[in-house]
Amino acid sequence: MNRKIFAILALSLIIAAPALAQAKHPSELKYPALKYDPPDPRAFKTVYAGGLRAYVQEDKSLPLFNITAIVNCGDLYVPKDKTGLGTVLGDQLIKGGTASRDGSAIEERIDFLGGSLSFMVGERAATLSLSVLSKDLDEGLATFFDVLRHPAFREEPLKLAKARFIEQLRQANDQPSQVLSREYERLLYGDNAVTWEPTKAAYEGISAADLKAFHAKYFSPRNVILAVSGDFDKAALKARIEKLAAGWKGGAPAFPALPKAFPSPEPGVYFIQKAINQGYISLGHLGLEDTNPDYFAVQVMNFILGGGGFTSRITTKVRSDEGLSYNQGSRFTVRWGLPGTFAGYVQTKSSTVGYAISLILAEFDRIRKQPVSDGELETAVNYYVESFADMFQSPQATMTTFANLEMTGKPADYYKTYLSKFKAVTKARIQEVAQKYVRPDQAAIMIVGDWEPCDKGGDKWPGPLDKLGKIHRVSLTDPMTGQEIK
Repeated sequence: MNRKIFAILALSLIIAAPALAQAKHPSELKYPALKYDPPDPRAFKTVYAGGLRAYVQEDKSLPLFNITAIVNCGDLYVPKDKTGLGTVLGDQLIKGGTASRDGSAIEERIDFLGGSLSFMVGERAATLSLSVLSKDLDEGLATFFDVLRHPAFREEPLKLAKARFIEQLRQANDQPSQVLSREYERLLYGDNAVTWEPTKAAYEGISAADLKAFHAKYFSPRNVILAVSGDFDKAALKARIEKLAAGWKGGAPAFPALPKAFPSPEPGVYFIQKAINQGYISLGHLGLEDTNPDYFAVQVMNFILGGGGFTSRITTKVRSDEGLSYNQGSRFTVRWGLPGTFAGYVQTKSSTVGYAISLILAEFDRIRKQPVSDGELETAVNYYVESFADMFQSPQATMTTFANLEMTGKPADYYKTYLSKFKAVTKARIQEVAQKYVRPDQAAIMIVGDWEPCDKGGDKWPGPLDKLGKIHRVSLTDPMTGQEIK
């Protein structure tokens, strides 16, 4: 064995020797340009009986079978008086069992097979995923469709789930980072389904009948897209799926209208009192949708500003130069069908809260007014070019990417033009979108921390915080009741 290892190492050195001999420094090493052309999703699409769509790829490399059902439903479709239903549904679709088996029996059987079965509910998409050995394909697929089509939402597991979620409400205000995220979105989006939070009464009011009605409305063959890969014969799989989906009825449901009007919070400081020795901060405003033509240029711009880890300007200034934080940067979140948020963020000790905010605001201003460097642009664009293939790193990841592409209404050639749009970004475009989408004068600065030391500041930036704008004191609500804590 040792001889074989030494032989391999020696051969590797011989092959690498010419390149190493020519390079005097690692920075001089040259590599061929990375090129990856994604497959065409249309080559993998099929439509089963009843209008059930799927993206399917045979893969004989491993004896595995993978299937994911993406359902167009989620928290944003839940009525306000049933807030929390999506959370309960996500827990109970499997645990609540089916007409033929209880949830524990299903989970134990999947574990025995060495597989996995999971379900989750997001804002507008719910996903049920199964992975089993290909020898167990028939049993796994039957269980998958049984859970997908016939959940029973049994009373006992539902009762236990609601009690568990109610108990979690008691700790909802304990984590400053979670408080910040929740309240920052509430400030920017206002009162709508994006920000509604369940209460004890809301959870208690969710019944098995509510879950069954929601499931019946959204879980229909024309509202589901499958992503399938593994060791199987495609024609045989089609016959199996159509047999299991036989009699499954329902068209595309009527979806509730998404919010379109949002508040414009007054610029300034929004302070949430919490007796901790650090400040948790987000500052910014609403951003843009990922269907916006400026999306690609904004991503490159934000990578340079604060989204690019240690290479970004905010991290360099706040962490490397000033040593104020281990967690800082900027982000443009995106949502399907809604504008996302833009935020600079930092977590720092109380005495440097004001100073850290001032540094981030300065970086907001700089990227608007000064062109980025050639090196910054090259690094940012290369990041997106070189990470592009990650979405296609496995057959199942590829099929899921294509299913999500169709679910969100993007064109089939979306990824064919994806890289060219990043490569087309110029320094002038970065400055253009920075001036359009980074607006320091409209920034809402939200802070979770201890008021007195944060307001006092420190040597490099003595307070008060009102130097950053008008102070708004934000009162937390009691998660159990939804009422303001006095």
